[in-house]
Amino acid sequence: MSKKRPVNYIFYIFILLIIVFSFYRFDFLNKINYPLIYEEDISESALEYDIDSYLIYAVIKAESSFYPYAKSRKDAKGLMQISDMTWNWASEELVTINKNPFIISDNIKVGSWYLSKLIGHYGNIQIALLAYNAGSGNVDEWIKEGRLMDPDHTKWDIPFNESKRYIEKITKYHKQYIRIYGEKNEEI
Repeated sequence: MSKKRPVNYIFYIFILLIIVFSFYRFDFLNKINYPLIYEEDISESALEYDIDSYLIYAVIKAESSFYPYAKSRKDAKGLMQISDMTWNWASEELVTINKNPFIISDNIKVGSWYLSKLIGHYGNIQIALLAYNAGSGNVDEWIKEGRLMDPDHTKWDIPFNESKRYIEKITKYHKQYIRIYGEKNEEI
């Protein structure tokens, strides 16, 4: 006569705990990779300039990975990588900002203001993001040449590889923010 082995409930509970922890940990790691830091400054700028705050987060993640003292090879500075030319223009328009582009609140304000200006000018978020990265002079030239005619931005004829990847990166980051934290305004 064979004996039945008792069901080892502890084993099944352990496996269930591992599964639950895996989901929790995955969500936790996503929130580390896509943080909601500088929330007050980003929320204020998003509201003031009518931009989805997740779009601002996506730009900051792409531009500086949330390092407030970032400086590019082309001397763009801070979280949103603002060029000196854009900073000077913003200083004339936004009298409340300081001279230091590494001040977090001012950098977010100027970057959001500039992005809002580009969206308003081009009427298209993806073209505005392209201009944010490649410069509006280049984008204006590409529009004249018909390089940005297709509604699908992946088919645009952009001569700068970095700028091609930039739109994809921002789009991916924006979608991730929405997936992790929930819908805000709109997808790009």
